[in-house]
Amino acid sequence: MTSDVKQIYAAEPLATGAIRVAPLGTAAPTSAVSSLDAAFVDLGYVGVDGFTEKNDRKTDNKRSFGGKVVKVLQSEFNASIEVTLLESTSAEVLKTVFGSSNVTVTPANESHGVQVTVKKNSKRLPHLAWVIDTTDSELNAFYRNYIADGKVTTVSDIKIAHTDTIEYKLMIEAFENTDGDNIVTFTDDGQTVGGS
Repeated sequence: MTSDVKQIYAAEPLATGAIRVAPLGTAAPTSAVSSLDAAFVDLGYVGVDGFTEKNDRKTDNKRSFGGKVVKVLQSEFNASIEVTLLESTSAEVLKTVFGSSNVTVTPANESHGVQVTVKKNSKRLPHLAWVIDTTDSELNAFYRNYIADGKVTTVSDIKIAHTDTIEYKLMIEAFENTDGDNIVTFTDDGQTVGGS
């Protein structure tokens, strides 16, 4: 295999959104460019650091008499995505961060804009389906991460100050799907062949 600069991907957000969430059990995407089920809701702008995918594999070395490693045992595996959501007054973002049962939305009228009330409490957050989409416009390439069952497990400290924007830094734990996969990544390198 020869080196190919067209296989070097630099992620950019899609104009249609970079991160979407839907109820657990929503139909899965089938490729990096397949249409998503209408249940997937766009969560808007993401922080400048984009997304950090973590695949943590814990291993233990089994040693023989004399101290040689004779087997490597895997004791744990987990996958997660870290992301910062910037649209801090979006009802959809707030439902994702604090749970939809804790968010009440009052539509805009002639005397006020959309009003959102958020209850912050110990209720467990729901499991949701997640899609993270990016593109490399130079290559016309696409990269999609799909989490069939993911849950927000950590919300970092929320800073409220005149020198910064309110944002929500989340850790999303990816649970195994029915095939035993935590995250499924789809890519399309944009390099078509044939045609006219």
